[in-house]
Amino acid sequence: MGDVLGEVLPLALLDTLGVSTIAIPIWFLLMPSGLRIGRVFGYLFLVAVGCLLLGLLLLGTLVAIREDLRSALKSPVGDRAMATAGVALLLVAIWYGMLRTEKSASGRLTRWREQAVGRSGTARGLITVAVLAVVLEVPAMFPYLVAIGAVSRSGLPWLSQATVLAFYCLVMVTPALLVTVVRLVAKGLVHSPLRRIDNWLRDNAQENTAWLIALAGFMLLSNTTVYDSIMALLSSR
Repeated sequence: MGDVLGEVLPLALLDTLGVSTIAIPIWFLLMPSGLRIGRVFGYLFLVAVGCLLLGLLLLGTLVAIREDLRSALKSPVGDRAMATAGVALLLVAIWYGMLRTEKSASGRLTRWREQAVGRSGTARGLITVAVLAVVLEVPAMFPYLVAIGAVSRSGLPWLSQATVLAFYCLVMVTPALLVTVVRLVAKGLVHSPLRRIDNWLRDNAQENTAWLIALAGFMLLSNTTVYDSIMALLSSR
């Protein structure tokens, strides 16, 4: 199990920078008044459990279709399909990172924050935000998908595989948990740093997501004969 943990740990650390795992918790902690900080812990618990359940579902699906999927991807049609998907993701990354303009929705977001962690917050509001956060994170979950693939190839018993995924999900939310504990203990000391971190994440969220999408596209493309042909052409010049 140690080898698999060593393989997935860097991927889990990369996923700590996700919108659902750090940006939203910091945004919660910056609530000017009426913050119910226990709900931030509840949100992180829901995100971790949600990602774990999603990972177990994908892991079970991957195990069931692994051989058929491997055969399909090795076929000429599968190779071209994977190359096409890789190029498409690269184009999406360029569009998302450079061309897309975000629309302001600050009023709606503020209401969601109040419903999740504010004085008038409800369990339904908290669960809704957590589910939305996990769902919206799916397109950028490439590190998690790579980790699930590594776990499925490990040959470990199912319980050990589930433990590795649980470890991954715990690492994902650990930085936000630590920040929340520090905010609880020393509110005045950390507000200014939290504000700077929040500003940086907000300013760079679109670019960071674009890089993750581009990385997914490159990894797909790099495992195809199309990529090999391009590299061979470039090296011959």
